[in-house]
Amino acid sequence: MQIFMMERGSRPSPRWTEAFPDARVLSPPFPPTLPEGTEACWIGTDLADWEEYVKQRTLVHRVVVHSRHPNDEEGIRAFDAGAHGYCHTLANVAQLRTIAATVTGGGLWVGPDLMTRMIRTVRSAQPRDPETPPEGFEDLTPRERQVALSVTTGAHNKEIARQLGMTERTVKMHLGSIFRKLNVDDRVQLVLHLTRLRESQPTV
Repeated sequence: MQIFMMERGSRPSPRWTEAFPDARVLSPPFPPTLPEGTEACWIGTDLADWEEYVKQRTLVHRVVVHSRHPNDEEGIRAFDAGAHGYCHTLANVAQLRTIAATVTGGGLWVGPDLMTRMIRTVRSAQPRDPETPPEGFEDLTPRERQVALSVTTGAHNKEIARQLGMTERTVKMHLGSIFRKLNVDDRVQLVLHLTRLRESQPTV
C-alpha cells in the first residue's frame, strides 16, 4: 500500500521503517496534494497545525493521526477533524500494520477507552424508533443479538465475554458475523445502525 507520513523530521523510527518500508516521509513545507493512488496519510500531533492538515487530507485520503502522548481529548479532536484512526506513535510493528490495514480497508481505528466514550456519545445522541428493529437485525442469531446490544453500552470484548459467559475469541467471532450481516465496518457504525432499537430491548 502507498503510505505517506507527514512529519517534522525526515527520518521515521526503525519500527515505522520496518512496518512500512515503502512509505514516503514528507517534511514541511508539505505539497498541496499527494499522488493519485495514495492509500493512507499518517500525521503526527507534534506538527503545529496537525488538525488543519488532517482536515485537508481527509477530503481525499484515509488519514491516521499518531501521538507520542495519546489521550481521549486529543483523540476526539482528531476524529472531529475527520481522521479515520488515532494511535500511539510508539505502537509496535504488528499493530502499525494492523492499523493501516483497518483504515485503508474502510474501517476506523480507535483505542478501547475512546471507543467506549464515542459509542456512548453516539448512542445518547441518536433517536430511537420504539417499534421497528433496524434492517437486518432479524438475521442475527439470538447470541449475536446479545453481543450486538452489549456493544451499544460501550462494553469492551472482555466485558462482553464476562457478561455473556463466553470467551473473547467467541465475542470476536460473533462481531465478525454481525458486521457482515448488517453491512457495517466497525463498532461505531454498528451502534449507529442499532440505535433505532428501543432502550428496553436487551431481552432477546
